Amino acid sequence: MAPTLQDVSFLLGLPLAGQPIGPLAEPVHWDEEMPARFEGTRAGQTEFLCEDHGPKCDWLLNFEVSQFTPPMSEAQITRSLEAYILWLLGKVMFTENHQTTISRRFIPIALEIAEAQTADDIIQRSWGSAVLAATYRGLCNACTLVSPKSGLLGCPLFLQLWSWERFPIGRPDIDAERPFGANELDDPDHIDMPTFGILWTRRERRFARDQVRNCYPAFTEQFDMLDDRAVIWEPYMAAAVHARYPDGISNLCYRDCAYWMTQSKIIFDVSVEVMAQQRIMRQFGSRQLVDPPPPIASLPAYVHKYNRKGTSHSSTWWLQRVGSYVAEWDGATTHVWPNDEQFDPQEFDAYLQRYTAATRVRLIPPTDPAEAPPASMHDMYPTQSTAGSRQHAGQLTADLQDEVARHNSDVVQRHLLPLWPSTQQQRRPRLTPTATPRQPPPDRAGGSSWQHHTPSVDDFQYQHHGSRPRLTPTPTPRPPPPDQAGGSSWQQQHTPSVDDFQYQQHGLFGDYQQQAAFDQWQQQQAPFMGGAGYTQGYTQHTASNPSWGASDQDPEHMEYYSTQQNYVGMQTPPPEPTQETQYDPESGSWIPARITRAPDRFGWTPRATPPPRNPRRRP
Repeated sequence: MAPTLQDVSFLLGLPLAGQPIGPLAEPVHWDEEMPARFEGTRAGQTEFLCEDHGPKCDWLLNFEVSQFTPPMSEAQITRSLEAYILWLLGKVMFTENHQTTISRRFIPIALEIAEAQTADDIIQRSWGSAVLAATYRGLCNACTLVSPKSGLLGCPLFLQLWSWERFPIGRPDIDAERPFGANELDDPDHIDMPTFGILWTRRERRFARDQVRNCYPAFTEQFDMLDDRAVIWEPYMAAAVHARYPDGISNLCYRDCAYWMTQSKIIFDVSVEVMAQQRIMRQFGSRQLVDPPPPIASLPAYVHKYNRKGTSHSSTWWLQRVGSYVAEWDGATTHVWPNDEQFDPQEFDAYLQRYTAATRVRLIPPTDPAEAPPASMHDMYPTQSTAGSRQHAGQLTADLQDEVARHNSDVVQRHLLPLWPSTQQQRRPRLTPTATPRQPPPDRAGGSSWQHHTPSVDDFQYQHHGSRPRLTPTPTPRPPPPDQAGGSSWQQQHTPSVDDFQYQQHGLFGDYQQQAAFDQWQQQQAPFMGGAGYTQGYTQHTASNPSWGASDQDPEHMEYYSTQQNYVGMQTPPPEPTQETQYDPESGSWIPARITRAPDRFGWTPRATPPPRNPRRRP
């Protein structure tokens, strides 16, 4: 179902025969000629107001009939008629996004009609086709708009009347029983008679409790539950016309009926639109083919996109682009869709089967696809009542949300919780950093010249709420003088221990003298470690631990451990003395390294050189 030229004739009474309205001509010097033409028309009128788009609407209101003192002169009637036609064209028939101005392209047409002395002085134009083309273009654009301030352009009045005639949604309350008076229908030529849509001007007053707020969601819900039996497919039947207007309606409603089924394009300005009557034959009471035939000449997509936005082309330039469609309207009454056959309900059901399968999801009760019944027009509507509108929909949404939440909770309890650690001990411990005090002077406990303290795992506090490990210093006794045992210049040989070897593995010590002392200590401890050094001890330990893999006893591994005389850091020359290694070869003294960060085994990498210190400045 769609608005057609038939609806334009019955609801608005606009002529379809005549020249297409397009492309509109650009007036020249209109901003100078128009104020001169309206000057002195009414006492107290405001100064001429306009923009580049056209004259201001507020300025046109100065020339309403109610603003004049009767009797009006001929010049006043002419200027008032010109202002009224400008408002009628720009604010009723062809609305635009410009809310405060009227398009300047309507000025030549309004001036022509207002100053005409006879009917022959007015060019016959196809106003009805232009209104329908503008409405089609407004609907095309409105489908893609996303701004909350967007509006429907074209002729919204026509679209509203068309909806009221066919759908029982959003209709006003009208007094249809009261007949029209004789003075309202007194026209021997039956021209100034009421159109079919004039009945809607008799709408009754509606109180605030009857008004619909948030009408868009309310109307959408009503359309969802609308049944096809409530739709009026043919509102303009003879019985309906006689019941509404016993004395008849205007001849303009029937005069141009030859244009209703035309295949020609409809035009307004530079907008070219196509009608598709072959797809909506039921609203004409004609046979609807299961496969509607395509139009004889399709409209290219680039032509349908023509608009004046951002362009300043002349009417001659536009005429070269749309001139063929303008000339096509001359044969509008000869190229029409056939509608001689009557409507057949059975064939229409077959058409709906093809239509619903190709355009939308069918709404049918749950069933096996192989057992699904044939499609019918009732598949286009819900299978159950949605009474209660938003309240009912809100309750359904809440129930669905609760059901999904229960399902998710069941999935978590069945599948995810068994995999999750159930006790605090199963979780990975995390390190809690503790505050590290400032390093004391070298001559005090904990200083750089005091004996070296070997950090161990016990120096770190393993807790579950931290992220970075830090050393907790332990108090040490005051160091002895340098010339006594344990002092910095005492020459007694230092006996390395396992702790020193651990630091050597991590690169904290690296001189050959210390390595020689460590080798001598290893030979002394050989009887206690299972024979010839680490190799024999490794073999015995492997034999006593069968849980170790067979690859651990591989000859290649044994050879590796037997030939590894110098362990980590002993195959390269010793590094230069740094903050971490303070061995002095000349004096032969070994100063313990200053521990400033955790060893490498805790994921820390010591810096090659200490960071520079900024000297303290006194204020």
